[in-house]
Amino acid sequence: MSELEEIREKVDIIELISRYVALKPSGKGYKGRCPFHPDDTPSFYVSPEKKLWHCFGCGAGGDAIGFLMRVERLSFREALERLATELGVELRASGERQKFLKVNAAAATFFHEMLLAPEGRAAREYLISRGMGPETWECYGLGYAPASGDALLSSLSRWGLSDLERLGLIVKGERGYRDRFVNRVIFPIKDELGRPVAFAGRSLSGAEPKYLNSPNTPLFIKGTLLYGLDRAKEAIKSSGRAVLVEGYTDVISLQTAGIQEAVCSMGTALTESQARRLARYARQVVIAYDADAAGEASTLRGIGILLDAGLEVRVALLPEGEDPDSLVRGHGVAALETAISEAVNFQDFLLELLPHRFDLSTLKGKGDALELVRALWEHVKNPLLRREWAQKIALLLELPEEEIWKVLGGKISWKGMVEGDESFGPEEVVLKFMFSGKLGVDKISQLAPEDFSPEYRKIVCLWLERGGEGKAEPHSLSSELDLEDQARLSRILLWDISFSDEERALEDAWQKFFVIPRLERRIRVLKEEMERAEKKGEKEHLEELVREYVNLCRCRAKVLKGEHGG
Repeated sequence: MSELEEIREKVDIIELISRYVALKPSGKGYKGRCPFHPDDTPSFYVSPEKKLWHCFGCGAGGDAIGFLMRVERLSFREALERLATELGVELRASGERQKFLKVNAAAATFFHEMLLAPEGRAAREYLISRGMGPETWECYGLGYAPASGDALLSSLSRWGLSDLERLGLIVKGERGYRDRFVNRVIFPIKDELGRPVAFAGRSLSGAEPKYLNSPNTPLFIKGTLLYGLDRAKEAIKSSGRAVLVEGYTDVISLQTAGIQEAVCSMGTALTESQARRLARYARQVVIAYDADAAGEASTLRGIGILLDAGLEVRVALLPEGEDPDSLVRGHGVAALETAISEAVNFQDFLLELLPHRFDLSTLKGKGDALELVRALWEHVKNPLLRREWAQKIALLLELPEEEIWKVLGGKISWKGMVEGDESFGPEEVVLKFMFSGKLGVDKISQLAPEDFSPEYRKIVCLWLERGGEGKAEPHSLSSELDLEDQARLSRILLWDISFSDEERALEDAWQKFFVIPRLERRIRVLKEEMERAEKKGEKEHLEELVREYVNLCRCRAKVLKGEHGG
């Protein structure tokens, strides 16, 4: 049994959650008011049997570790270590981790000393040119990696070549080991406790890449941390808002100027893990990326990821050609504070963007605009927000609102199935039957992970890998899922629903979720193949395709007729 499994097995989830929530018995589990949103009627449910919890109000859910992470705003490692201490479970990697932290701390000290040494003159001049003086160097632990290529290796050799290599501080080449960072300004990357876990180096010689980051190490996994969060987290908790920028210098410039909530994703596209980390501290995120084409593209990618993490998203509209750092240095912090305070919600940002990107007077332009909207539509879960947005898009594109809904699509409504929660649709019903062992081998054998929406795909893949029905206990999957997937799984497993006619409910859901989409996908493919066959003059092949197309259309009509009770 792994350390993680041992902790999950030993922890009393009712006792743990009762420290924060007043729980009362309810059926096989317990109910209470959710600590993660205003909850007038108890919608928070805990199952001691499955060792899972779920709030049917806000959608949060998971296991004991996930609860502790959310309620105490801890990282996974911090929550794990706290429970391990309480339960008397020894984490075997703790000793090694502490050693690695000491090595990185020594490396950070070395880089900082080199910045202040004669060798660091060019690095000092660069930082001063970017508005960062000695006080900032000290505050953020900025440093310099000498040009010799072996200075750090010589200074830290006492720690052992193997550990230095595992931490990404040195690399092995044809002539032996050498420093990874050479002639670069160094930005230490710190965890939320302020400990250096990785480094980023900005080239001073024009060498590529311009910014070089540490590789994945035992202390650092790319795409999980946010630069500056160690200093920003208290300000974010206090204000409920984070300001997301693109680069290290943007973060330092903003925090130094008094905008303490600034963080960045360290030169890569924002990840789901980083968004979830932000959601531990913030309710709202203001995206303040560079005012150029690349910044615009990054903003569009980031909006969906932040929405999926449950965050309110706004966008700061910076003057053309500016980034947050240049705006502060050129026009003063008041100019950026104004842009942030006047940030627009993401829907209005997109509505302003569409006329600049597309010719909305043409059908092609309208179609291209709707494709861009569709990419974000699926991330908007609130039905009232969807309706408001659809109305505005219809006005902008001068199209009937029903056409907008038809193009953007969405889940087939499942009215009356769950009062007050229309987000449960045919897919969730199929999953409920599948995980409770009632779907049947004949239906399961027809399913592929691609049949499910992206939000459930990882869960289904894992369940099928474990052997599926009869072999995999669904609640046991939580140890291999992140917080968001744990919430989705617990939502399905703890959904208390009964059907007056189970067989009919399952068949109805199966038709909507599986049969109709499969038919429609094949019909679309046939249309394309018929067009190609007609262009090539393949008469016999075209006739075959037409026959299949007609048969499938009849089949679809029959199924649809049956759906509506005809």
